[in-house]
Amino acid sequence: MWNLSKKVKDRFLKSNLLPIQECDQDWEIALEEAKKEGENLTERLKAELEEVKDELLHVLPSRFIPYIENSTLNQPTLPKQVREDYLQWIRERHKEFEQILDAAYEQTKWGVTYLPTTVQEVFAESLHDSTIQRIERQNNTLHLYINTEGGFSSKSFVHFIFRNIISEETDEPIQVGQWLVYKELKKIDDGFSFRVLFECPDAEWTITMKEMDAQYYYRPIFYVTLRDENKIEETSFAEYVAQLNPAYHYWLITPDVKCYIKSFSRDIILGNGKIEFIQNKMVVTVGNQCFTYELNKYNPIEFIYTNVYEDPYAYFSKPVPTEQLEEAALSNEIKLKVRAWNTMHANPEELADIINHVLGKMKITEENEMMVSVFANHFYKAGILSKAVIEKYRTVID
Repeated sequence: MWNLSKKVKDRFLKSNLLPIQECDQDWEIALEEAKKEGENLTERLKAELEEVKDELLHVLPSRFIPYIENSTLNQPTLPKQVREDYLQWIRERHKEFEQILDAAYEQTKWGVTYLPTTVQEVFAESLHDSTIQRIERQNNTLHLYINTEGGFSSKSFVHFIFRNIISEETDEPIQVGQWLVYKELKKIDDGFSFRVLFECPDAEWTITMKEMDAQYYYRPIFYVTLRDENKIEETSFAEYVAQLNPAYHYWLITPDVKCYIKSFSRDIILGNGKIEFIQNKMVVTVGNQCFTYELNKYNPIEFIYTNVYEDPYAYFSKPVPTEQLEEAALSNEIKLKVRAWNTMHANPEELADIINHVLGKMKITEENEMMVSVFANHFYKAGILSKAVIEKYRTVID
């Protein structure tokens, strides 16, 4: 039995089609902002409801239908009792979907223990928002290449191998560019079943096979540094290669090929081929196949991966000495400031006096409000804030 399905996902999404303000105070703020901006809030809300009206009529309980028909469900004039009932209904749909995701997670967690360690390591992190980069079929084997950089995995690229396929079902053929939203794995008598819900286009894809394996790769740490500093485009391929750790192994992964790099010589030598730069093109020869990439469209730096993970943000976990903490937390040097706040976050009881002193000096601005809210709530729950600091930050403390 599957927990996840396209139907379940769609039902959850439709329950969130029409968000509304949760309390009188929020409505007052929304009305005041609309007045300042000269906006007709009533008409805008009516238009928003009209856009989703047909779908809501098929998903909402009958008790809310009259308020859809008279266009008041998302208006400040909606009776408070109805508003609270509607908000509670939305919360229940959220809880219901979370329970489904939890059940899918538990089933996957159990099933993956029967698979190779590499698959377990891939599944230990989220694949949400990963995108299909390449699909390759060979006899009864499917190779699915997934770029995970748009998601939440430390791994940058995953190569799934599904062997001895028993069946494959989908309501929309999977294609390059689709991104993964949810996944679920089942152990069955003669193998495994793997279900993925994709988007753009929406698809419910289920593959059943006897064997499943995975390989994964990381971005070199120098790549992450350049990306974070927006310097990839201004860095030449030769400069980039010169900064790579020669003790590591590297792979070339393009939209068409994945190949081990034997040597970064003038003509880069691959496991069974080579790379050449001819005019404004990168030519990759693998066996008897040749692939050409226009350099004004592709940056070869982005084709290089390694199997060694180096945490590019390990620096931020390096504690700031206590005697420098206050100055660092209030400084304008971003990296040092992040280290200081991370140091305080990890040691609230030990650093209580410094934390209260820093928070007492800080000013809440539009730029730092979210950050301040996260840390203030963390320190509040730790029970180390003074009465004066609690009063100062009461608007951002939950």
